[in-house]
Amino acid sequence: MKEFMYLLERVKPEFENLPAALLNAERFIKKLRKENSTGVILYTDEEYKGAIFVYEGKAFFAKVQNNRAMEGIEAVDFIMRQIQQGFGRITYYPTDKVLILVLSAIYVGTPLYIDLDANTIIPTKFFSALQNREFSGVVLYRSAEEIKFWIFKKGKPTNPPPVILPPYGFISVYSLDTIEVKDYLELWEEEARKKIIEFSEKLLSAIARTLAEKWGQNTAELMLIPLESYQGPLSIKFDRKTWNCKIESNEELYFLAKEIERVYARLLRAIREREERVAENLELYTFNLLQEENILWPPTEENIFRRD
Repeated sequence: MKEFMYLLERVKPEFENLPAALLNAERFIKKLRKENSTGVILYTDEEYKGAIFVYEGKAFFAKVQNNRAMEGIEAVDFIMRQIQQGFGRITYYPTDKVLILVLSAIYVGTPLYIDLDANTIIPTKFFSALQNREFSGVVLYRSAEEIKFWIFKKGKPTNPPPVILPPYGFISVYSLDTIEVKDYLELWEEEARKKIIEFSEKLLSAIARTLAEKWGQNTAELMLIPLESYQGPLSIKFDRKTWNCKIESNEELYFLAKEIERVYARLLRAIREREERVAENLELYTFNLLQEENILWPPTEENIFRRD
């Protein structure tokens, strides 16, 4: 991490140590995608440190460090939940495409040599040995005055290795064979959408059965069937025999959550007009289901399903 931060702190951040509660994560991610941005998102709090690496708008790697390391979608899920709950601070460093590869090798790769005294090696032999072994990764030289790096892919350097090195510096070598570019933010959003839809189906199914048992089939149909013709980005269907609910939607995460909140609020108002006690029990059931399903609802204007 020392080498990583040494390089990263030389980059001017777009924003630094921003309290997570002030960051609109959905808009920020949209902006990164729209602009095909490349850079590093850092998350820090008193216990955890994490990073999400972004290449051309795609989050290709994520890691959170504490007693147990989390990587990939698990790390993204942790960081996004922390942001949504307003925990920790966020810094974003925009980088060029070369630097993100160097930072990735340092953060993800296997360290072969750390802080070799540049005066103790023969540069031509050192770099020839890396070429002969078909090394892939990054060689980093740093001193108090300057920093240099060389990227290798199967023994071929992308920039010419040096014949001599400046004195009073240190060499570190990080091996990294390949980087698989998959968008972990997109995968996380897909998983979050799936959880929200599954939760909403369970909730509406339970409400439908309660209404049928409490006030009969006709009343349940009167209150629920209009939802099937709901004019919005949700397709809602009920099985009249079991009252199981099926929801389909291609809406983005934030707007999906917002629309489901509207449906729920509309249904809750109708129930409250009939009997306050039933509405209160419904709200308690909803809260318990959110806990059981481990759902952290995206922040919307309504915030019906959030317990901040």
